[in-house]
Amino acid sequence: MSDTTDLINKAVAEVMTPDFVKTQVATRVQKLVTEAVDDALRSYSDIGKQIKEAVTASLQVNDLNLPSYGLLVTGMIEKQVKDHAGALIDARLANDIRELLNIAPAEIKLSEIARDMIKDRYDDDGYGEVITVIVEHNDYGSIWLYLDEEEHHSRRDKYQCRHSLLLNKDGTISSARLDKRDIKDTQHIGRSYGLPDRIRAYYAAGTRIILDEDAVVTSVGDY
Repeated sequence: MSDTTDLINKAVAEVMTPDFVKTQVATRVQKLVTEAVDDALRSYSDIGKQIKEAVTASLQVNDLNLPSYGLLVTGMIEKQVKDHAGALIDARLANDIRELLNIAPAEIKLSEIARDMIKDRYDDDGYGEVITVIVEHNDYGSIWLYLDEEEHHSRRDKYQCRHSLLLNKDGTISSARLDKRDIKDTQHIGRSYGLPDRIRAYYAAGTRIILDEDAVVTSVGDY
């Protein structure tokens, strides 16, 4: 049994060279960091710095408690996490920013927003008013904008609309409620397609909404 133990110890010692440990740790850490970053960036990433700090903190290694190569491995892991996670996050944030710019122009007309809201309703065999676009100016120079891409509401029923936006004097969004929830309390996952997603992008990018109210169409059919 002693001879067997000696053989095992010798074999382990021969395998556990610094180069071997470095290669194995680098491979596994890269995989773990990639998975961690993918998980951390599944939400709409306007929180790049927070995500980077969270990933780094969650993967920080203080004490591996290894009998040998402890300092070597710890240093390698910290460097791998910092370099690899940082590169992955930067790339993912760059993609998110490109997507944001694609759907959030510097300015957009209200009639264009309404056209996007109504374009899917032409195949519904609908007739008459099918969406809601209500503009309400107040005495302070700001504007309330009430939108509903699924139903038409009269002005007196404006509070039943799914979305409401408070616009600054320059047309940027000061605050908003999407599906009757504060925009700051909602999170987006995945690509942006629907009206709430586009409004989130307009809000984040500071898009100006131009109120060409006379050009807004809210009906379909011969109406």
